[in-house]
Amino acid sequence: MRCDRCGRDAIIFQHYSGLHLCGDHLQRDLVTRAKRTIRAHGWIRSGDRIAVALSGGTNSSSLLHFFSAQFGMRPDLSLVAITVDEGMGLPGDMNGIERLAEGMGIEWAGTSLAREFGKALETENGPLPIFCRDILRASALTSLAGRMGVTKVALGTTLDDGARSVLLSVLRGEPERLLGRPRPGEGEIPRIRPFLRIPAEEVALYARLNFPGDAGTAPRPQSRDPLWSEVRRVLSEYTNRHPAAPFSLVNLGDALQEHHVPGPVGPEPCDGCRERLATSCPARRIPGEVKGNG
Repeated sequence: MRCDRCGRDAIIFQHYSGLHLCGDHLQRDLVTRAKRTIRAHGWIRSGDRIAVALSGGTNSSSLLHFFSAQFGMRPDLSLVAITVDEGMGLPGDMNGIERLAEGMGIEWAGTSLAREFGKALETENGPLPIFCRDILRASALTSLAGRMGVTKVALGTTLDDGARSVLLSVLRGEPERLLGRPRPGEGEIPRIRPFLRIPAEEVALYARLNFPGDAGTAPRPQSRDPLWSEVRRVLSEYTNRHPAAPFSLVNLGDALQEHHVPGPVGPEPCDGCRERLATSCPARRIPGEVKGNG
């Protein structure tokens, strides 16, 4: 199998494009599409301080490498890597994650849910449910980014992640997720997803081409939501027959958010308990309570 661009040995066949690509041309293609996504959304501007949410997994490590290689030399931008330890184990240990960032010459900072929320993680019925920790992780990530003077937080969301999220919202009948939330207001930090149109398989290959040994190639823990796992299986089977399906789903999500008129939006339902009221869901209540007591 030869690369359709240069004739060297190919390492992947892109079913959706019909191209065989070698490692070099796969990386060029990934970088080109990631930059195109950034430009299309206007995600990066001169003066930005960008934080990559780094877990040590394949996606976030690849994203950090992408930013370091493509934007690290720009004098009008600064980069930092930030990590939140949920206390449930990370793809890479905190010391290893710090070394990964420093190996690219990027400043790193970390925190944990225990440090941010302390005893609030314990409820009357025992420890906060595992599935609620994702909400607190997002809050801790935002707090840490704010302390670091960050203007954008970059997430390693891939095409697979984005497509599953849209399909899951449809199956659950959650228009608030499909329509998106209003643009960040004062004091809020926007999230950007440069790999949103890059398949996870290609991100994994990018990681293996750029990291020695197993560094930066640890798989990300799977979602604790059973329905998410079912959607993953169904979408994977459908994509095998219709390779463009994930792109169509992500485009649908983008189109709905683009035409949505921002207005008052209630809290999104908890991924675990499905509770829609912020005052009832302990995971949504804790950040405000801790801040109020701080």
